[in-house]
Amino acid sequence: MKKAAYKRANNQARWACRKAAKNLETEIAASSKQNPKAFWSYVKSKTKCRTGVADLKKTNGDKTSSDKEKADVLNEFFQSVFTQEATDNIPPPPHYVFGSEVHNFEITVAKVKKLLSGLKTDKAQGPDGINPCVLAKTAESLAYPVARLFRLSLENSEIPEDWRQAYVTPIFKKGSRTEPSNYRPVSLTCILCKAMETLVREAVNDHLRSNNLICENQHGFVQGRSCVTHLLEALDDWTKILDEGGSVDIVYMDFMKAFDTVPHARLIAKVEAHGIHGNVLNWIRNFLADRHQQVIVNGTHSDKAPVTSGIPQGSVLGPLLFTLYINDLPSQVTSSVKLFADDTKLYTRTDVPSGPVVMQEDLDKLQEWSDNWLLKFHPKKCSVLKLGKQHTETSYHMKGRSESGEEVSITLEESETEKDLGVLVDNRLSFKGHVAQATAKANKTLGIIRRSFEHLDREVFVQLYKSLVRPILEYGHSVWQPQQKLLCKEIEDVQRRATKLISALSEKTYPERLAVLKLPSLEHRRLRGDMIDLYKYMHGIYDTGNPNFQLAETKDTRGNSLKLYKPFCRLNVRSCFFAERVIPHWNSLPETVVTAPSVNSFKGRLDNFWADRPEKFSPTCYQ
Repeated sequence: MKKAAYKRANNQARWACRKAAKNLETEIAASSKQNPKAFWSYVKSKTKCRTGVADLKKTNGDKTSSDKEKADVLNEFFQSVFTQEATDNIPPPPHYVFGSEVHNFEITVAKVKKLLSGLKTDKAQGPDGINPCVLAKTAESLAYPVARLFRLSLENSEIPEDWRQAYVTPIFKKGSRTEPSNYRPVSLTCILCKAMETLVREAVNDHLRSNNLICENQHGFVQGRSCVTHLLEALDDWTKILDEGGSVDIVYMDFMKAFDTVPHARLIAKVEAHGIHGNVLNWIRNFLADRHQQVIVNGTHSDKAPVTSGIPQGSVLGPLLFTLYINDLPSQVTSSVKLFADDTKLYTRTDVPSGPVVMQEDLDKLQEWSDNWLLKFHPKKCSVLKLGKQHTETSYHMKGRSESGEEVSITLEESETEKDLGVLVDNRLSFKGHVAQATAKANKTLGIIRRSFEHLDREVFVQLYKSLVRPILEYGHSVWQPQQKLLCKEIEDVQRRATKLISALSEKTYPERLAVLKLPSLEHRRLRGDMIDLYKYMHGIYDTGNPNFQLAETKDTRGNSLKLYKPFCRLNVRSCFFAERVIPHWNSLPETVVTAPSVNSFKGRLDNFWADRPEKFSPTCYQ
């Protein structure tokens, strides 16, 4: 009897454990889009391998032996890159024209309540020890006292001591894990300080937008612009030149520790030049002053160190301040410039004699700008990408420092492929390298899902695939849309193999599996994404000048009233580019779709119109 009772209890316990594990995996999958951190924490708990900060090299060549030593070594390195600024010789900031200035702004209880209740409760608490979950759940009660605190902070331009502290988490980038220089500092600051920063940022952004002060070349942290608009605008210029038989030289610029080296006095001068004065300017000045940081490694803190320059990475206000600091950079040159925060590329047409000369002159001007504003370039990491069959053999040079510290002229390296905001751009604009990289990364993530989740049923698979795998294959697809059927098939193969993970569907054909799972083919998804991006351009949601679409001059009333003119293209590199390939599909859409009042409405109407499209579940690359 006892043995039978034990077996019965053992079976019930095992059944309960399996059920609990399945429920946990279902919850993780359901929240994977909004909270991917839970997924990766679960994956980490399933693996034996642990990654973190390795034993680091000290300045004397020895290795660290404890977490405290690691934290101190990293803090010492992060402090060593700070800029030492001479405040008695600040160059005059650029002159901006604006109709109004911003001195102050209103902080209401309702606005603070909305801000606190919308806090993400899974975020870590800052140096003040106040958990965002507490603030979010007590927003109704705390809104008034917090609003009063914020008003006093703005009126007196005073920052609580805790708000000046930052816990720095070292994030490994690439290279050797023993080198402190291969770690990037990300600051964890107080939640209440971030809430106040949000209010300041909104006031400053309203001022910048109303006076049109952000340069059109900047696509980072600007409403209506993104990585995609940045890349499409650049590629629109490049493919036009190539289609005309020209060539393009592109210099990818690299700042040395950009966010950490911004000098505070010069930054405040530029902020003021944008018409930001009074309490707002004083608050920003005090936000940057007298800051301290501590590096944390496995819960162990380093000693405190003063922060004498830079903008805290991880702060709310930081990206906007950096944007203001380099806002005048494009005005220094005559070549074309595209910016996404500190990612900068300079390019010009070089099939004309003056092209390479202008490019070198512009590089010299940018170096002069960097010397004045103490934001140094890293010449050894700057590189040149040359497009076009008739591209020049010209070499470009920048000033740099030798190992002995002497100023030397450094020749910029020419590369065949550059990683541009997550997209691999090659000198033929074929994007073969990017497709290979994306498919490899997606397959790796798919393998992690298969090994980590024991109860991978249909529902869990679809949720995890949509949240974690498909976005890898679709990031920036408007930019790198494959021109060749083989590349299209390589991308589709990832989804084809993924759908076979569900054993109940493994015997069905790929189109049948897609139909059962209600997963459109990736080919169809890319075309749908193209239409959504074009809708945003046509209705002014994307705030950019290029690509520039022209309405067709036709009396044909069939289709829609927003038909576009399609110019003749000589080369595939232009005809397959976004600005050209989308036009026939857009012109075939009905009036009710293209004139939808919102993006979500457009998506719904487009899906209804294309509900019976054969390629939805049967991609042409398999036909």
